[in-house]
Amino acid sequence: MTNFDSTAGSPGQIRFFNPGPVWVRPQVLQALTGPMLSHRSQAFMDLYGRIQDKLPRVFRTSGRAHTLATSATGVWEAALVSSVEGPVLSLGNGAFSEKWGEMSQRLGLETDTLKAEWGKPISPDEVKKQLATKKYAAVTVVHSETSTGVLNDLAAIAKVVRDNSDALVFADCVTSVAGTKVETDAWGLDVVLTGSQKAFALPPGLALFAMSERTLAAAKKKKFRGLYLDLVDIDAFAQKKQTPTTPCLSLLYALDVQLDHILAEGIENRWVRHEAMRATVAAWAARNGFTLFAQKGAESPTVTSMIPPAGVNAEELNKTLKSMKWTTGSGYGKLKATNVRIGHMGDVDVASVESYLKAHEEAMAAMRNKAGSPA
Repeated sequence: MTNFDSTAGSPGQIRFFNPGPVWVRPQVLQALTGPMLSHRSQAFMDLYGRIQDKLPRVFRTSGRAHTLATSATGVWEAALVSSVEGPVLSLGNGAFSEKWGEMSQRLGLETDTLKAEWGKPISPDEVKKQLATKKYAAVTVVHSETSTGVLNDLAAIAKVVRDNSDALVFADCVTSVAGTKVETDAWGLDVVLTGSQKAFALPPGLALFAMSERTLAAAKKKKFRGLYLDLVDIDAFAQKKQTPTTPCLSLLYALDVQLDHILAEGIENRWVRHEAMRATVAAWAARNGFTLFAQKGAESPTVTSMIPPAGVNAEELNKTLKSMKWTTGSGYGKLKATNVRIGHMGDVDVASVESYLKAHEEAMAAMRNKAGSPA
């Protein structure tokens, strides 16, 4: 893990552990103040050209990678609207993967869902069985399910899809790209997407994605693709080092700087650091009576959802940590009242994770003292 400096000389000092938006390094925040300029100017094309040179290296693709001035959810819709006409198979094992299936339904697409229990990964074998029942145009899957802390075996799922169908593989890698291994080309992924505010460690407001030639070919055959989310237009303008519509310029300045940080650390080194943070949390949880929500062996390296030990109220624990000036992550959706989540992604360092876990011990001690105080 060489060439990594999380806090410009202050390791162990980060106090921000939300699962997204995440902590952003000061140098990146400073980059947001770059000058305004026309997105049809040479200066913009120089900026966007630099981004286009670097961004595919993070997505592990020899093709182009793109930006869109939306949340990552905008690329969910772009992939479906631009390139899908036939049935969709939606793989769901958490709040966000299930919501992608809901989007497909809302768009009027025939949608089948294959679900696993929250906390458990999607079974590639079950995907194979479902693919045998119908010809699907696309399969949607979330790699790292932020709501539960489960990491699906995206490589195995994609292989099953490619070996048993012609369906496009759309992968939400919102809390995995730049945080754990994602191989766009090697795994045969057709759309890979994330948001700026996750493992890229940027402010929110920018979607980042890569797409295959198969996706573009499917999109070019579709008569009605809309306008703002048209992947064909996005790719055509990218070839001119431009965007079809007005981009989020400030965030592009920040992305340009942050890509330099990510590539200086080394993408493989970044994966190793995130795995070290995951292992640190898991070991601490085992020592302190916390139960990891994700099935063993399917834990995400970027976000952990935990159930506190008996007698410790999850919501009260988060409230106490907040009073101690820590930015925490509560359980999500139906897990809000029972779980706590730790976002250990982006430019966070292991020492800061260790400090945050120590704060949990202090918070629980304070809660016990408060409970034992006379009325």
